[in-house]
Amino acid sequence: PVYPETICSHTKLVANESVPFETSCRYMTVLFYLNNVTGGGETVFPVADNRTYDEMSLIQDNVDLRDTRRHCDKGNLRVKPRQGTAVFWYNYLPDGQGWVGDIDDYSLHGGCLVTRGTKWIANNWINVDPSRARQALFQQEMARLAREGGADSQPEWALDRAYRDARVEL
Repeated sequence: PVYPETICSHTKLVANESVPFETSCRYMTVLFYLNNVTGGGETVFPVADNRTYDEMSLIQDNVDLRDTRRHCDKGNLRVKPRQGTAVFWYNYLPDGQGWVGDIDDYSLHGGCLVTRGTKWIANNWINVDPSRARQALFQQEMARLAREGGADSQPEWALDRAYRDARVEL
């Protein structure tokens, strides 16, 4: 679910279950191309680098630029999938104080149809808490858990479990 009263809109915040309507920000995206595609399959950014962009320009003359499968050729930037490459972008603008601001409209993206072959990709979504103070407290708590648990003496999976299972009232 998307809760419009929060600034971010992708995934539920797992670090703090006491705030059920808060969402974390998919602040950055890294998209990895795992194979070459014979035809199509580009990742398209319809309004990238469009100096005159406004939301109303997304739909003109019955062409909806958000429908990248039908209007791939109309996008301003198309990235062809090549095995071993990746594309990286920010989904949000900075707020001027070093944290998450408004969504970056220019990060609008989608996939073009694969016309020949198959396409394999992997995403790495880098999420942050929309509250800078709460994110800092969470990071401090994780550092404390690592120190007290003797991170050097524990296998890496145990430390991962400590991070995943931590429930901290912030």
